Amino acid sequence: MTAKEKKIQADKQTEIEDSLEIQAEESASTENELRSTIDRLQRLQAEFENYKKRALREGAASEQRITDSTIIDFLPLYDNLQRAFQSLSSNHDIETFVAGVEQIFAQFQQVMEAKGVEPIETKNQPFNPVLHEAMLSVPSNVGKNIIIEEFMPGYLRNERVLRASKVSVSQGTPLSEEGIE
Repeated sequence: MTAKEKKIQADKQTEIEDSLEIQAEESASTENELRSTIDRLQRLQAEFENYKKRALREGAASEQRITDSTIIDFLPLYDNLQRAFQSLSSNHDIETFVAGVEQIFAQFQQVMEAKGVEPIETKNQPFNPVLHEAMLSVPSNVGKNIIIEEFMPGYLRNERVLRASKVSVSQGTPLSEEGIE
């Protein structure tokens, strides 16, 4: 091999080594970036898991505060009922007891109104399956699908049904009264 060929081969060898060195550096750089990205993703995942746990704890605490607030609103009613029954057992004065229970009922209505709870209208209203639950369907002189009787009141809160009214609904005029033979 001539000196020139040796020189070309040495240059190629140097070029290959330089190329390998550059690739090794790029590979190390890519590996560092990959490790950094994996590390960042693991931290984000841990943060998200902590967030989920914190949100669950805060949700449960919020639910507890709401329940406590509602109970606090009803405690005076409970206390007044308790006093009314104690008074009845010691005085045996039924008229005073009834008057006290009526006041408690009025107080209860105030609490319900303050909470945004309102009764669902039923008497002589058209039946609405969203608001009413039909317990009976009976022949009647009023129009078909008109509510005749309410068995249990229903309630709305913020346009949302808390409990549907249980009602009796008219089937309309009986056939014998319509003149059909």
